[in-house]
Amino acid sequence: MFPELTSIELWVVSNGIGAVAFALLTLFLVLIEPHHSAVRPLAAACGVNTLWLGLLAAAPLIGAGGPVLDLAETTRNGMWLVLASSLLPSFPGRATRPLLIGVALGLPLLLLVYLAWRLASTSVVGSPMSGHSFLFAVGATLTSFWALVLVEQTWRVGGTDRRWAIKYLCLALMTLFVYDFLMYSFALVYAHIDINVWDARGAVNALAAPMIAIAAMRHASWSARVGMSHQAVFRSGTVLAVGVYLVIVALGSYYIRRFGGSWGSVAAVFFLAATTIGLFVLLASAQIRAHMRVFINKHLFSYKYDYREEWLALTRRLSHQEAGVDPYGRAIRAVAQLLDSPAGALWLDRDDQFVVVAEWNLLKATEIELPVDSELATFLHENGWIVDFRESGNVSAAASALALTRAFRELPRARLLLPLFAEERLLGFMVLAEPRAQYRLGWEELDLLKTLGRQVGVFLDQQESNQALTQARQFEAFNQLTAFLMHDLKNIAGQQSLILQNAERHKHNPAFVDDMILTVENSVARMQEVLRQLERVSAGPRQGGRVAIDALVTEVLDNLAGTSPVPERQDDGCDAIMIADRERFAMVLRHVIKNAQDATGRDGWVGIRATVEAGTVAIAVSDNGEGMTPAFIRDSLFKPFFSTKSARGMGIGAYQARDFARGAGGDVTVDSTPGVGTVFTLRLPAAESEHGRNGELNGDTGGPQQS
Repeated sequence: MFPELTSIELWVVSNGIGAVAFALLTLFLVLIEPHHSAVRPLAAACGVNTLWLGLLAAAPLIGAGGPVLDLAETTRNGMWLVLASSLLPSFPGRATRPLLIGVALGLPLLLLVYLAWRLASTSVVGSPMSGHSFLFAVGATLTSFWALVLVEQTWRVGGTDRRWAIKYLCLALMTLFVYDFLMYSFALVYAHIDINVWDARGAVNALAAPMIAIAAMRHASWSARVGMSHQAVFRSGTVLAVGVYLVIVALGSYYIRRFGGSWGSVAAVFFLAATTIGLFVLLASAQIRAHMRVFINKHLFSYKYDYREEWLALTRRLSHQEAGVDPYGRAIRAVAQLLDSPAGALWLDRDDQFVVVAEWNLLKATEIELPVDSELATFLHENGWIVDFRESGNVSAAASALALTRAFRELPRARLLLPLFAEERLLGFMVLAEPRAQYRLGWEELDLLKTLGRQVGVFLDQQESNQALTQARQFEAFNQLTAFLMHDLKNIAGQQSLILQNAERHKHNPAFVDDMILTVENSVARMQEVLRQLERVSAGPRQGGRVAIDALVTEVLDNLAGTSPVPERQDDGCDAIMIADRERFAMVLRHVIKNAQDATGRDGWVGIRATVEAGTVAIAVSDNGEGMTPAFIRDSLFKPFFSTKSARGMGIGAYQARDFARGAGGDVTVDSTPGVGTVFTLRLPAAESEHGRNGELNGDTGGPQQS
């Protein structure tokens, strides 16, 4: 059946296959992301593995053996250990990671020193191609074992997203080092390396190459359970399936060994390794597990779900704090994982708009917003229905006619829209992607989803209430701070005023006294200005007056003329009038311009443009600074007491600007691109233009007038 080959020929063919596979893999890695820093260690390790396999294949032709091959293998193992170490996540407050990395790098170094010395070469473990010393076999066994420890640590502490990205890379490293560990450990026991295992080694290495390629393509940034329970049956079924699989593998291996001729033993080892890897790949596949779970629930149970276990699982997931995942993200994953859905997004009410507050593998969802008084929101509130985008019968005829869910149906693999309620109030809704194992929603799924919607809605409502309470307490603390500062500044201002009064009697004293008086006057002026600002912050809304936009902008720019970079006027004037608190308006505009200056630095550029169109005044402040991400604008920019300036700011400038604009009947828009710049626009209702009121203004420069 197979051509007759000698052991040396099998050795050359096997290692040649491995060398070609890893050469293609290395080329693939270099071409897809040549400058990606996270891919470089992987490409380097694959490149060294290619050279090592090539040297093994060429060894009979060039007469290489002994320490040369051992040195090459140690270098190859060292590169894989470096890669495995780089995958390790941090262990906060513990020295675990440095210890693992230190041992991983120390083992190959010690082995290299030994190979250079090679004093123990008289104690040899037999090998077809080189005389492996006993100590080298021990070192290779320990190196393989430690590589498996690193892989296990990387997999164990990784979250769901990370495991999806590194799954095939971990399987590939396990393939390489489990094989080496077993080969060398058996060699230590039996004092020789099995010739068939030795010959098949290169071909087994080739099996790891496709898995590494899959891991590289997935790499974005180096990106039913009860008592006899559903889970017990699922695990028992898995064990049974694995047992049947292993029986088939054993029969296939026996057939190859029996009828394969000189190829038989090597081919049997290769077949066994390949099928074992295939088994691990199947067991690690979430989609395969999902299909098995659906099959078992459908055919072995009258009810698909164990509701007690599902309830406990939901509670665990909502309460479990995972690094980098906020409560909104936990809510999405808690519901999605119960349905085996790989993606989802959450919309909540923000200023009368349902906007995305969190998404999981569904980035396009951030583009969709929905008014709280829209037809779809009204439909969800009145009916409380779960919308299945695959089943038009789940939506009323009126809702279908209006195509209320069109924008959501266009999301990638979107399957469900789940409304979230808290005390009969529509808090928001969640869109989930198609489950890994597709199935039709029956009454059990719908009942479970409605229950989840209520429970998650209460959880999210509590989160929203906690945030509102925290902000209220922060404002209370800020107002108390304002009162204390006002009291202290009043005392200081009174003392300085008293000094000035007494100083009038001593003008005949030396010039030093005059300088002191001037200094006191300046300090009094500064403190009184701070006092006025604090009074404005703590005071409630004041009666608005007529404000000329052009005069106000000119005044603010004149006040900021000594700052850097100097803001530039980009319009030819704006003759609009609006009703507002002039001092507060000026303070808000100064804060917006100052934020732009802080974002650009001294060498940047800041511009301001005031225009009026269709009864709306638009004052746009532009800069070429560092810019902001959409997530920062959505989640942090307008959050009070959140500041990127550390101790230099209290983080209420943008919040005050939006609060002022909305209080005047307008709003704020922000367009920003990281690394390019930002345009912060105040949109305010105009009362009229100056041209229409010349007779009444009589040269007014923009201040409020008394009626």
